[in-house]
This record gives sequence, C-alpha cells and structure tokens, in this order.
Amino acid sequence: MLDFLSRRFAAALVTLALATVVVFAVVEVLPGDPALVMLGTEARPDTLAALRAQYGFDQPLPVRYLHWIGGLLSFDLGNSHAYGTPVAKLIGDRLAVTLPLGALALSWAVLVAVPLGVLAAWKHGTAGDWGVMGFTQIGISVPNFWFGIVLVLLFAVTWQVFPSGGFPGWRQDPRGSVVALVLPALALSLSEIAILTRVTRSAMLDTLREDYVRTARAKGAPERVVLFRHALRNALIPVTTVAGLIAGFLIAGAVIIESVFRLPGVGQLVYDSINNRDLVVIKNVVVLFTILVLAVNLLVDVAYVLLDPRPRVAA
Repeated sequence: MLDFLSRRFAAALVTLALATVVVFAVVEVLPGDPALVMLGTEARPDTLAALRAQYGFDQPLPVRYLHWIGGLLSFDLGNSHAYGTPVAKLIGDRLAVTLPLGALALSWAVLVAVPLGVLAAWKHGTAGDWGVMGFTQIGISVPNFWFGIVLVLLFAVTWQVFPSGGFPGWRQDPRGSVVALVLPALALSLSEIAILTRVTRSAMLDTLREDYVRTARAKGAPERVVLFRHALRNALIPVTTVAGLIAGFLIAGAVIIESVFRLPGVGQLVYDSINNRDLVVIKNVVVLFTILVLAVNLLVDVAYVLLDPRPRVAA
C-alpha cells in the first residue's frame, strides 16, 4: 500500500512541476509585455520600467522562474498589483469562502446522487428509473450559473428564505455565513449531482448482476441488505473515482458561481484579477487550483485502496 501511494505522490509532484512550467509560460513567456498588460497601453515608459523592476520582468526567464518557485516553496508569493497586499494573505482570506463552498457542494452531490443512483438501479426499467434519468439529463443540460439565478429569484426574491448574495464572514456571523453558502452550493452541485447519479446507477447495475448478489438473494437476505451491504459497497469504487474528479470541477466552477452570488472567494478573486490584469495573482491562483486538485486525487487514491484491495496487492 505504501509503495502504491508513494508512486502516486511522486506522480503528483511531477504533475505539479509541469503545471508550474505551463503557467509560467502562459503568463510570462508568451509574446507580450506583462507590465504593459497590467498597466495598459496608455502607461508612461518610466512607470512601465518601474513595474518591470518591481516584479522582476527585466530579469532573464530562468531567474524569474526560479525566483517564483522559491517564493512558492517559502509561501512568499509577492504583492498584488491591484490590491497592494501580499498575494498569500489575499488567497488565504478567500480560501475561507471557497473551500467551505466546495465542500458543501460536494456533500450535496454525494448525499443526493448516491441514493438516486441506487434507486434508479433498483427500479431499472420502471417509471422511477426514467424519472431519475430525466432529472440527470436536465441537470447536465442546465448551466449552473443560470440555475443559480433561478434559485435567487425563487428563494431570495420571491420566498425570501435565503440571502441573494454576499458573505457576512465567519467571525461576524457564523450561522449567516453557512446560510449564505446554501444556494451557491446547490447551484454549483447541480451538474455534478447528475453526473454522479448516472455513474452510481451504472455501477450498481453492474454489481447487481454479479453472482454474489444473486447468492445473497437466494439465501433470503433482505433487499435493503443486498443493495447497501453487498452491491453498493462494491459500486463505490468507480463512484469514489468520479467524486474525486467532480471535486476538481467544483473548484473550477466556483469562479462563475461566486461572481453570481457576490461571494468573496478565490473564484471572485480570479475574476477581479482578470479584469484588473493582475497577472501575479492569476499565476499563483492557478497553481493553487492545481495543488487542490492533486490533493483531492491523492485522497481518492487512499480511499480507492481502502475500498479495493487489488491495487494494494498489485503494489
């Protein structure tokens, strides 16, 4: 098991290193002056020269890359051009919103999708199965930002149950902060619920056809035990893998949802940084998203080994 996980961890480190090279190339190596992108075409030459010296744009590319990597390893990400504050502090404050939002959306996806997938597989070919599959088709087709606007119109404007946007802060109002994340998490998790429901249904249909399931039924085991103890436990292997991929999609999808609900998270920070041409923030946030996705994939690998002994035996 340790050998299997160590190889996965080494592969994640290689992926992260390649990602830093790609991000650095896109932001600083491609044709164009980063200082000119930040300040605009109307900037004065002396102002451009000062900004190049401040961010090291006048240094050779290898020196700039190694300086940036050294800052990443020491958590010194530099200062934001638009906000005038350290990028590490800026990102850290925004993660306090984005990480709970992603965790809540993933919880919605798992808690809703797994029972729906089990129900669809159990009622395969019936009206219940067709109803669940129709719901998943709608969930895949509807954009999450449009669904978020519909949720705001229904639950914030019409019924006034949840706030339409904003975030009061964890220290000021913990309960209000949780309530403020409910609608964004629902909007963010809609397509993921649909995808995970389809995967759960497909995995359950495969396991329900296995010999050990027929044996359990032949022995007189209750249908509840057959579904959740025998079939679902083995079906969780592909479901866990897809749930890890969905976690990465939730991180990326937060960029749009946080803009719709005016949440001060990392997604909103990326949106504002693009508008402000704050390339320093964009570069570090993209690497942060890469680290988060790799960390989730490593956790999925650990869960996969615990659920399925075959990778451990193979290692």
